[in-house]
Amino acid sequence: MPWLRISLLWLCFITTVAQAGTQLATDLKVLTSPEHAGRGSGDVEKNASARYIHARFTEAGLETYYQSFRFRQGLGKLGYGHNVVATLPCNAHVCDKSLVISAHYDHLGSRGSRYYPGANDNASGVVVMLDIAQRLAAQQRHREIVFVATDAEEKGLYGAHFFAATLNPERVALNINLDMLAVSGKNRLYVLASKQASDLTQAIAPAFDNQIRAFIYTSPASMARRLDTPRVDWLRASDHYAFHKVGIPFAYFGIGIDPNHHTHKDQFEQVDLPKLAQVSGHINAFISALSVAAAP
Repeated sequence: MPWLRISLLWLCFITTVAQAGTQLATDLKVLTSPEHAGRGSGDVEKNASARYIHARFTEAGLETYYQSFRFRQGLGKLGYGHNVVATLPCNAHVCDKSLVISAHYDHLGSRGSRYYPGANDNASGVVVMLDIAQRLAAQQRHREIVFVATDAEEKGLYGAHFFAATLNPERVALNINLDMLAVSGKNRLYVLASKQASDLTQAIAPAFDNQIRAFIYTSPASMARRLDTPRVDWLRASDHYAFHKVGIPFAYFGIGIDPNHHTHKDQFEQVDLPKLAQVSGHINAFISALSVAAAP
């Protein structure tokens, strides 16, 4: 069972938090910088954020490419998006179905002379995804792991819908969607998971501890009641919905409501970096339990 490997993986967790935190901070600082101008989507050219993410995946040794697409924005106007897709192939003798890790990198862009940094939404998810990719690259894996940094999520999940349509659902075990991971003082993450993925998502709880707790739901309505967000449909709230639409099970990780969401206050300085490094370690332990092949 996947959860049996958690205790061994946990031994490596404490020693890697500090190192991961340094790179997480660097990546977060870059993606929220003025040069990235709020990571708006819609331009024909690949933006600075897409290029940076591509370079980071490539540095980690992943097979990486851009996936460009068009979408409608406004009356009669076309927007252009650029997903960044990176793959770690299965390198074991026997391979199981693949995992798809997603996190949208786009945000609201700029308004006049001001830009929206989008540190939690969703630079936090992207930097954790980059950290996990780098950690898993050195492991023997009995699954192919596909990472996709999606574009145009804020405008209608367009990048995720485009990417999900290219997949064969029969060959994908699970989508793990990361969106807003900068935990607050409550030290909580909320997970919405497909019921049909219970044999995989049972590995989530053992990958966490009492410092960062994970609350797992299989019903969007139950999650909305717990968070007191009656107007939020958590199934459709982020990119996991695109995978759900094509029949791929999912596990969506996020903090729920952020008071700085879609404001200029969602800044680098508001993110507790040591906690974000812990979150990354926990999610990595979960993914590793599903994917890392046992030593022969």
